[in-house]
This record gives sequence, structure tokens and C-alpha cells, in this order.
Amino acid sequence: MAEMEKAKTLEEKRAALIIKYRKFKVDAVEKAENKLVYHLSRGDEKYIMHVLMAQSTIGISYIRDLKDQVDAEQVQGGIIVGDGKYTYSARSTAPEMRIELIPPSLPAFDIFEHKLVPLHEIVADEDKRALAVRYHAEPYQFPWVKATDPIAIILGAKPGDVVKITQKSETAGKYETYRYVV
Repeated sequence: MAEMEKAKTLEEKRAALIIKYRKFKVDAVEKAENKLVYHLSRGDEKYIMHVLMAQSTIGISYIRDLKDQVDAEQVQGGIIVGDGKYTYSARSTAPEMRIELIPPSLPAFDIFEHKLVPLHEIVADEDKRALAVRYHAEPYQFPWVKATDPIAIILGAKPGDVVKITQKSETAGKYETYRYVV
């Protein structure tokens, strides 16, 4: 929450949301002219996030810069948050370079604070197997949610993941639903 309050630009607010809901710990922050570099960790995993400010177009050169830094520091991957449009070559090359591009259309406010948005969590792999047994269905048979959905992006849900949604109802009390990420 402290990261969200300190954030000034839209890009910084989006980055703060990702840090908060993916449960990253900020190890270090470096500031350049129009770029913030976050060194993030979660357990044994380490990531680097570049927050590009005032960039109208984000091209392959930014992807390569982050890829070089990811390789040099031997971390799991990189994340780019920007408010500009990603070029075709940047979008097509990023996944193979282990770089995640956060779209500028991602809301800069905390969606989860709205009273109509229930709690969302990514289900662990062991729990996915238990769900398949419990409901006599494979995860892909659950209702789908796109990986491009803002909530899936904020949580870091990838295709193949299952998202548990815990809702409250006046008549049913607390209940859980599941969505398969496509």
C-alpha cells in the first residue's frame, strides 16, 4: 500500500499494483531520466521491472535492454510497464525473451478496492489436481477468463492457470467459483 501512495505517474501506479498483488518484495529501486528500475523478489524468484515514463512508443530496443539486464543478473524474467504503444516487433519478441509487457490499458487504480470486485487468487498446481477430482472435470472445462483481463494481468495469471474467486452473497454466504485462464 505504501508503494501505491508514493506513486505519482500512471506508470508508477500500475507498477505498484503489480508489486502489491503479485506479492513482490522491492529489493532496490534505481532512477534514471525517464525510467525506474525495480529489483523484485518473491521467495527464491527474482525479477526486474522497468517503468518507462513519457514514452509514446516502446520498441524492441527497450526489450533488448531489459533482456540484457535479466541475463546479466541471472533473474527469472523482466516486466515492462509503460504508457506508450508497444511496436509489433516488441510484442512478438518479448515472450521468447522472458519479458512481460504490461499494457497501457491496465487501470491505474486499485480494482480490488471496489465493493463489487471479489477476492481473486491463483490456485496452486496441487490444488488444481484436487479441484479436478472434486468437480470431476479438467481445469479447462471451468468457465474461462482471458489472460488479457486486467485482473489476470495484475495477478500475473498465465494461460493454463486457474483463478479462485471468493464471493459473498446474502443468501448463500461465502462461495467460491473458479476460472481457467486462456
